[in-house]
Parts: sequence; structure tokens; C-alpha cells
Amino acid sequence: MDLRRADMHTHTNCSDGERSPTELVRKAGEYGLAALAITDHDTIEGLPEAFAAGVEYGVEVVSGVELSVTVGDREIHLLGYFFDPAHAGLREYLASYRERRRERGLAMVARLQALGVPLRFEAVLEQSGDGVIGRPHVARALHDGGHVETYVDAFDRYLADGGPAFVAKEPFPAEQALDLLHEAGGIGAIAHPGHWTATEVLMTLIRMGLDGIETIHPSHDAMLTDYYRQIARDFLLLETGGSDYHGFREQDEENFGHVSIPYPRFDRARRRARMGMLTT
Repeated sequence: MDLRRADMHTHTNCSDGERSPTELVRKAGEYGLAALAITDHDTIEGLPEAFAAGVEYGVEVVSGVELSVTVGDREIHLLGYFFDPAHAGLREYLASYRERRRERGLAMVARLQALGVPLRFEAVLEQSGDGVIGRPHVARALHDGGHVETYVDAFDRYLADGGPAFVAKEPFPAEQALDLLHEAGGIGAIAHPGHWTATEVLMTLIRMGLDGIETIHPSHDAMLTDYYRQIARDFLLLETGGSDYHGFREQDEENFGHVSIPYPRFDRARRRARMGMLTT
């Protein structure tokens, strides 16, 4: 029996995580994980460093990304795996998205300033470093600057959906995202569907060519896991899963190394991606 485990959902400081790709891969090796997918939000810039660290620490690192996409007027997250990181179309989209995220960050800071919060954009850049700018970076800048009491308070007061400083992301239709992942030799799975993903949305994604469902996630209890595993069986979808590790949340250290999937399930997803490459 193969007792190895894989984590297919992790984040580094190239998006909104705390650890560098090297630090995260080293941690995976220390926790006995056989395989790891780096799934930073809307960027793959951390992958080369992660691949090199995988060789050094004996962890099988595979390409991954977490894309913000839309189904109608609903935003969901789509996990991409096993694609070619050098694919021109994928890199072009992510570069364009990175610039749009910077513009969004500027717009959020402008709204905060209009509300009387003296936050500088440079403070947000200090949080994001070379990563793609997101609301977590703005929230941390607000907290570190003493403008809010806690990170959560930043969202509650300003940054939550519909909040006074909220700026919506430019929509990226899920069908286009799935097509792009498939063209790059990869597969796409819906991330942490939880209680809030409508059946209609899920069925629409399946018709669009969805490859898998993240059945294992810290937000899924046993009942939800069983529910999504049954859907995966019914529609011949892959099962993915992971800790959704960021490194700054209290539960992250508890989940990492434990919220994972059996290696054979990981390998099944990889083989599906290879089959897709042979048929396109």
C-alpha cells in the first residue's frame, strides 16, 4: 500500500503567503510530504525556485496556480495543475493580470485615502514584495500602519466585498481559464467549493470541461468531503486536496502536513493531464 501523501494547495510569498518557495518546500520535506503543488494566486513566478528546492529536499514539486475566475456574476477560484510554466499564452495572461492587480491596489488605496485613511501605496508594495498585489497585502499594510486594530478588522471595516474601499477584480470567465490551462497541458479543478457553491455553478463548470474538485480542504467537514467525492465519482472528475497553507493564519501550522491527499490520487491527476496532452 502506498502511504505517501501530497498537498495540492499551498501559497508562498510570491502571492499572499508568508514563506518563500524554498522555505515551503523544505517544510514539506520535514513533514514527510512526497509531493507538493505551489498554487499561488494568479502567478507562477515562484515555480522555478520551488522546482530547484524540490530536487534539494527530495519533494516532488509540480506546477500549480490558483486563478480567480467568474461563472456568470459569481467569482470562484480555479486550481490549475501540471501545465507547462513556459506556455506563452498562460504567461501573457498572468503578466497582464499582474498589472491589473497593481491598478486595483492603487484604486483601493485611493479609496482609503478618500475615507481619511493616510495609507501610502508604498506600504502595500512593502507587503507584496515581488508578488501579485491582493487585498491581504492592503489589509496587512493597514494593520502594520496602525490604521486598524487587526488584519480581520481591515476587511470588516474597509476591504470586504461591497466595503467602502473594495474594488472588484476584472472578470476572467471560467471557460476561458479552463481552455488556457488545457492548452498549456494542464488540468483545472474548482477550489474549496464548500457550502457556498451552487449546484448550477458546478454543473456549468463541468459542462465547460472542469477536470476535478478539491474534495479535501480545511473548510470541508466529513459530510462535505463525502458529498463532493460522490459528485466526483458521478461525473468522472478527479479529486484534489490540500492544506491551503499561507503561513500567517493560526490554523495553517495545524493543517500543513495533515490536510492532504493520498499520493495515488495525486498521480491519477497527473496521468489525466498527460492524457490530455496526447489528445490535443
